[in-house]
Formats: sequence, C-alpha cells, structure tokens
Amino acid sequence: MKKEIRFKARVLRAQGYSIKEIADALHVSRSSVSLWVRDVALTETQAQALKERQRLWGAQNAGATRNRIVATEQRLGYQQAGRAQANAGSPLHRMGCMLYWAEGAKDRNGLNFVNSDPYMLCLFIRFLREELAVTDNEIALYIHCHTEERVEIDRITTYWLILLQLPSSALRRVLYKIGSQTRRNNLPNGVCSLRVYRTDLVQHIFGAIQEYGGFENPAWLD
Repeated sequence: MKKEIRFKARVLRAQGYSIKEIADALHVSRSSVSLWVRDVALTETQAQALKERQRLWGAQNAGATRNRIVATEQRLGYQQAGRAQANAGSPLHRMGCMLYWAEGAKDRNGLNFVNSDPYMLCLFIRFLREELAVTDNEIALYIHCHTEERVEIDRITTYWLILLQLPSSALRRVLYKIGSQTRRNNLPNGVCSLRVYRTDLVQHIFGAIQEYGGFENPAWLD
C-alpha cells in the first residue's frame, strides 16, 4: 500500500502538482511526500504554473481573511447597539433578551425562538415588535405538531396565527413530530418557532445579554 501511494505521489509530482496538493489528495503528510518526490524535477512550464496557482491561492486566502474580519467587526457593531439599548433600562427589552438566552437558538446570523407556551411566545413577539421594530412580514412561523389530520392541523395553525396576530403569509411550514409513547398528553397546539433572518437582530440580543449578565462571550462573534 505504501509503495502504491508513493508511486501515485511521484506521478502527481511529475504532472506539476505541489507538495501540499499531493499530500491533501493522498491523505499523507507533507514530509512524506517531500521525501518521496525529492528527485522528481518539474519542467520550467510546470514550475511557473505552480507558482501562479500558489499566488492565486494566497490572494484568495487573504481575501477570505479580510471578509471574516469585516464580518466580525460588523457583528461587534450590532452587539454594541444591543449593549447600548440594554443600558436604557427597558423592562421589556430585558425580558425579551433573557427569554432568548434561555430558549432561543444561538445561531450567529439569524433569530430562532422556539416554545410551546403561548404566554411566552406572546411576550417574545411583543419584544420583537416594540423593542426591535420587527415588522410582521419579516417574521417566519414554523409549527411542529403531533397530528397529521388536516382538520387538526388547520385548527393549530389558525390558533397560532390569531394568538400572535400574524398574517397567514407568515406561516412557512407545518412539521409533524412523533409524540412520546409514554406520555398521555402531547402538546395540543404543538410547538411554535418564530424566526427572523437578520444577523443584526440576533447579535443585538447577544450584546444585550452580555451587558445584562456582566460577562463576555467571544464565541458569539465567531
């Protein structure tokens, strides 16, 4: 097996591939490849093509690094806005952010709040509307329920739409979820997920949570 890999490495080198490219393709160390192909000379054309590929890769890598830095700085700016609003001292803002810390998804680029408690969901959507100025057409509603009966699904979707005062266009999907065999009472109205696909909002909340809690969590920026 080792002889076969060594032979492949030499063939690839003769075709003008770099040590790194060969090591990645064959899943071996660069040092091994370097040893195996040290006597395989590249033609002038191959050497020039290799230099050009490495130059392009370096430029692409540098560009990707710059993009990551810019995105991180942008998320930091959103978090600072959340910290500033936290210092304003609104009780609803504090409650909404703490609810999200407990029940929300920690995706850095989108907001997703999931629960079955109607009172909690009403409070959270009020927080979105009044504290973050989210409009209804930005809110996507997903429902997980324990039934596949059309009449019951219609009842459940109507329940959440009316309760949360959302237009029918907010409903994106209803998902069937198998209930526990050991529980008698599955949730009659299922589980509701409120999503807003905006990086600035979830990072605003992350910044506010850190301000309220008096801690730093750099992972929310990465």
